[in-house]
Amino acid sequence: MKICIISHSYPFYPGDWRSNFIASLAKKYAELGNDVNVFTPFFAGEKRKINKSDKVKIIEYKYMPFKSMHLIGYGKSMRGDLKISKMTVLLTPFLLIVGIIKLARLLKQDNYDFLHCHWSIPNTLIAVGARWLAGSKTKIMTSFPGSDVTVIRNTGILGKFLASIISKSDYMSCNSSDLKDELMKSGIEPERIDYVIYGVDDEKIFFSAERREITRKKLQINDDTILLLMIGRFIPKKGFSTAVRALKYLVQNCKKVKLVIIGDGDLKSEYISILRKDETFDHAIFMGYVEADQLIDYYSACDIFLMPSEKIPADGLNTVVPEAMACARPIVASRAGGNDLVVFNGLNGFLHNERDHETLAILVNKIIENKNLRDAMGKKSLELIKTKFNWQAIAKYYIEKYKGLYGTTDRS
Repeated sequence: MKICIISHSYPFYPGDWRSNFIASLAKKYAELGNDVNVFTPFFAGEKRKINKSDKVKIIEYKYMPFKSMHLIGYGKSMRGDLKISKMTVLLTPFLLIVGIIKLARLLKQDNYDFLHCHWSIPNTLIAVGARWLAGSKTKIMTSFPGSDVTVIRNTGILGKFLASIISKSDYMSCNSSDLKDELMKSGIEPERIDYVIYGVDDEKIFFSAERREITRKKLQINDDTILLLMIGRFIPKKGFSTAVRALKYLVQNCKKVKLVIIGDGDLKSEYISILRKDETFDHAIFMGYVEADQLIDYYSACDIFLMPSEKIPADGLNTVVPEAMACARPIVASRAGGNDLVVFNGLNGFLHNERDHETLAILVNKIIENKNLRDAMGKKSLELIKTKFNWQAIAKYYIEKYKGLYGTTDRS
C-alpha cells in the first residue's frame, strides 16, 4: 500500500519530542511493508536530519517566498494550545492554498491508497481540497490530536463550516471522549468518530533496571524514596498544578516522596509559588526539557506516573501515559484528556476527577503504601501495551479500517 501522512508538524531529528508520535506511526506503517510519505510544510530555523533507517520519505513544501517566513507548525501555531497566534492567522491562508495545489500534484503523480491527516486544521482541509482539485478517489483518514478541535470550537460559525469540510473524510478518529463531545457540538455525527490513541513504540521504550539506578543516583534519590513523575508542557490543560498541590498531603503521609517534573513553560512560576507556599519546594525537581530518547531513563526511575489533565481546553491522550505504561509503571490520572482510554481504575492505576488534588493524594498514597499493588498495576500497564496500545497494533488497526472502507478485507 502507498500511504501519505499529512501533518504540519514533524520531528526534525532523532530524539526530537515534538510530534514524535506522528513519526512513530509513520515508521510502523513502513515496517509493515507499506510505502510511506510524509507531506509537511517547511519550517524556518530548524534543519532536518533524515533517519534513512525509518524508510519514510519526507516531502517538505514551501508556501511563502522567503525561508524566514515559514513559521507555522512545530508547536508554534498556538499559544498554550488555547489561542491562535497572530502570525498563524496571517500565514494560514497561504499554507492552505499552496498546500492544496502541491498535494494535488502529488495525487496526480502517485496512486496513494489513503491520506492520513493529523490535526484536521489545516491538514484535512488541505487533503479535501487537493483530492477535489486532482479529481482523485484517494481515501482520507483524519485523526484529531486536540488543538485542532480547539480551533473548530473557538471560531463559531466558521468552525462549524470547517467541520463540515472535515467531515468529508472517509474515516475519523480521536483519542478522548472530551474531543468527541466537542466535535459533536460542531456538527460531526458521533457514530462517525472512532476512538484510537496515539501509542508507544515498545521496542524502544521499556523498563531498564540499569537506567533506573543511574538516573536515581543522578537525581540523588535513595532506593527507599518514592519518585513521582510528570512530563509535558507547562500549559493549563496538563493540570500539573493539581499534582503540585497534592504534594503537601503526600509529604504528610510519607516524607520520602519526590516529584520530578519534566517540561517548561509560562506556568512554572505558578507551580513554584504553590510549592513554596505549601513548604514542599524541596520535594520537587524541575528538569526542564528532556530529549525524547532520554525519557526512558525517567520512566524507569519513577515509581508512579501522574497525568492530572484538565479540560482547558479539551485534549487528547498524552503519549507520555502509554510510554510510562510501557515501562511497567502504575498511573494515577484524571478522568480527562483521554486518560480513561488506557488507565482502568483499580487495574493498572487509579482515576480521579480533574483538579481534585486531595483525591489524587489519597490514590497515590494507596499505591505508595502497598508495594504489591504497585507491582501488580505496573505489570498490568505493560500487558496492555503489549496487547493493545503499541504502535504496530495501532498501525494495523488503521490499515484494517481503511480496508473496511471498501467493505472487504482486500481492496481488490
